[in-house]
Amino acid sequence: MNSERFPIKATSHIINLLGDELIGSDSLAIFELVKNSYDADATKVTIYFQNLDSSERKIIIEDNGSGMTIDIIQNVWLTIGTDYKKKKAKISPIFKRSSLGNKGVGRLAVHRLADEITLESQAKGELFGSRLHINWKELIQSEEYIENLSVEVNDGISDLFKLGHGTRIVLSGLKTKKWTKSILKDLAQKIENIKNPFKVLDSFEIEIVCDDEEKQKWIDEAKTPLWVLAKSLYTFQFVIEPSDSGCAVFKWGYKFNPINFPASAKMANRELSGEQDLLLKQESFNDRPHNILMNEDLSNIGPISGIFHVFNQNGNVIDYTFGTGKRVAIKSFIKDNCGVKVFRDNIRVYNYGEPSDDWLGLELAKVQRAGDHFSKKVTIGAVFLDLLKSENGLKEKTNREGFTDNGTFRLLTSIVQEVFSAFERIAIDDRDKIEAFTSHTPNVKKIGLSDTIKELDAKLAKKGLTDEFNPLLKKVEKDYNEMRDLMLNSGMSGLNLSLVFHEVEREIRFINISLNDSDYDKILLKQRVKSLVHLIENFAPIVKQNKRIKTSASKLIERAIQIHNSRFRYHNIIYSTPILTKESDDFEIKGPGNLLLSTISNIIDNAIYWVCIKHEKDSGAKASKAIYINSDTKSFDGPAIVIADNGEGFKMETDELVQPYRTLKPGGMGLGLYFSNLVMETIGGKLLFPSNEDCSVPQAYTGAIVAIIFPND
Repeated sequence: MNSERFPIKATSHIINLLGDELIGSDSLAIFELVKNSYDADATKVTIYFQNLDSSERKIIIEDNGSGMTIDIIQNVWLTIGTDYKKKKAKISPIFKRSSLGNKGVGRLAVHRLADEITLESQAKGELFGSRLHINWKELIQSEEYIENLSVEVNDGISDLFKLGHGTRIVLSGLKTKKWTKSILKDLAQKIENIKNPFKVLDSFEIEIVCDDEEKQKWIDEAKTPLWVLAKSLYTFQFVIEPSDSGCAVFKWGYKFNPINFPASAKMANRELSGEQDLLLKQESFNDRPHNILMNEDLSNIGPISGIFHVFNQNGNVIDYTFGTGKRVAIKSFIKDNCGVKVFRDNIRVYNYGEPSDDWLGLELAKVQRAGDHFSKKVTIGAVFLDLLKSENGLKEKTNREGFTDNGTFRLLTSIVQEVFSAFERIAIDDRDKIEAFTSHTPNVKKIGLSDTIKELDAKLAKKGLTDEFNPLLKKVEKDYNEMRDLMLNSGMSGLNLSLVFHEVEREIRFINISLNDSDYDKILLKQRVKSLVHLIENFAPIVKQNKRIKTSASKLIERAIQIHNSRFRYHNIIYSTPILTKESDDFEIKGPGNLLLSTISNIIDNAIYWVCIKHEKDSGAKASKAIYINSDTKSFDGPAIVIADNGEGFKMETDELVQPYRTLKPGGMGLGLYFSNLVMETIGGKLLFPSNEDCSVPQAYTGAIVAIIFPND
């Protein structure tokens, strides 16, 4: 048997694939050339559009950077896929810029724009420059294989640049033949957004010039008017960076800016700021047992900062904010610029923030929960990253359309999503005010219909209309209560099912991990499977059809403990229930059994979550994670079940806690306490959030306290 080695060849056609087909758009092709200018320490790049209405149409990209010697043209510019910038020029000599172009294929992007290219360049300190010309079609047809292609380079050319250095690329034979207002304005807008429009970058300027006066006006319209952003109704800025505590610190500033609203709107500017830990959804961390963002989580991302501007497109709001007659222009600006862009070292990472991109899932969140989410369509924002600190984890795709979808990028996405959710939670009161103003309805924070019906009854009685309207009101109240009961049953079941699924998934994950070990413990495996069976059995009662029952507080508490017992063990939580050892008074309860059990279960679930968060943040704390569940028959106007913990405590106003979609839990729906409060209202009870001084909870429980108060029979 004979063996022989053969070379791997590439046909000349690969230039078409790498240029015309690899780069997804004209703007990305120009973006590649502008990045090369940035890497070359240019302070200015000028993009000229010439003779766009004739066959002599051209695009010229010219910079005042360090330029290229003939050796660099030969060994770098004409070498496809070179890693020169990775190895030789990581940091630029003048402005210490981190190299943006390191794939070695960006120069082929011009093939997408034009059939011909002329390159002129003169290196700083050199007396003469160089020039080359490529007709792509002729070049590709000249030889079958790429290794046989050659380009003629003319050297020793004088007076190429006024400053004696720079690079000029002339694109002719443009593939776009008709340059409409839409095409030119869109391209100009994308060029404008190559550089961060939210921050001043004095050392790098991009100018767009057209020799046609009307077309120059189109180009000028594409510039980002920063004064519009300054008048956004809501603004949120943030920074996430490592801290000495080991937890990454999340610093933020919020501004509500209702400019020129009438006095009747009863709204004023509001500014808030804060500094806190950032809590993420558990799935962001795979199998890690906690979800606080730590310093090490930023190791492949680096510090993250950003800004969100959110607008309201109601016509009256636009008129008050920007003046009359500007609705069309402002709405057009928002439409053209909406989305959240990403910048590394203040240079754009495409395609984040483009019209077809919604990398944060803002539109999906808006559809799922329309009441409390800002839409992508009214959000103009940016996320800022450090190139050197993020490039190992966040890899740009060769086609320059975003980062590779790896664990680091998914973590970045989760971080920014939670930051945006924090922004929405902080802004929700101001959003309610705007909604009340634009819909001409009062902003009332009442849950349920009973109080409203009573107010209406009183007003009708004053006007002598009770007999006429009372039957209709009774029917409205009856129908409302039926719908409310249906919603409570389905809503509480949904909340409990999500909890069941989370716990079951965790147990199955551990069973799978055990089975992957060749020396797995068969006895331990059986215990885990039995634990899984018990888990499902324990949760079953709270998702079954509702039945009205007569029971005792102690039995409800005992059943809730059974449901969560495996979770207490898993999280090493100590629970205290004096009522079960007959140290506290018991009392009788009547009502919908599964809904009352769901109410207690939901509050225990919150307590488990927040005591674990507190323990993670304060790992040196001597106190164990603890939850207290007991009766209290003396502190309130009815007997109560009180649930307390030594966790984080409530960070929202108490009247906000029972409003829908109010939550600080990452990925939480903000419906648990809302539904729980409705359940209690249906039986004439209520939820309260007392302090230790207001009830008989021991002082050691310094976190949240929830009192589930039942009516006196």
